[in-house]
Amino acid sequence: MSEQLFFEDIKVGDEIPAIKKEVTNVNIMMYIATVWLLDRIHFDYVFATKRRGLPDVVAPGNMAGDYYCQLLTDWAGDKGKLKKLKLQYRNFMVPGNILECGGKVIKKYTEDGKGLVELELWLKNEKGINCVPGSAVVELPIKE
Repeated sequence: MSEQLFFEDIKVGDEIPAIKKEVTNVNIMMYIATVWLLDRIHFDYVFATKRRGLPDVVAPGNMAGDYYCQLLTDWAGDKGKLKKLKLQYRNFMVPGNILECGGKVIKKYTEDGKGLVELELWLKNEKGINCVPGSAVVELPIKE
C-alpha cells in the first residue's frame, strides 16, 4: 500500500502518475463479455470494417472510463474519493494501441470542509492522439 496523498500535498500544474493500457482483441472480448455489450463493432472485424466503415474492431468507450477510474482512485488513495468524471469520445481505441492514461491538476479548492481537486485527463494513443479527453473532480483528505 502506498502512502496516502493529501490535499496539501498537491499543487495546480502537477501531473499525476500515468498508467499504460494495451488494447487487444482479448481485453476487448473480456470487457464486452463482462458488461454484456453485444454490438458487433467490438468483436466482428468484417462487420466493423466493411459494414460500418471502421478501421478495425473498436474498444468500447466505457473502457476509457474504467481506465480513468483506476488512474484516479489509485492516485487518490484509500481515503480519497472520485466525485465526478466527464468523458468525450473523440477517436477510436483499436487493437494494437498502447494508451497512456494521465492527468493534470488544474484547480484545487475547499468546499464544506472538503479538499477538492479538478483535473484535466487524457487517454493518448501511441501517436499522441487523445482518444478520450476528460475531466474529473477528486476529493482528497485534508491533514488534521
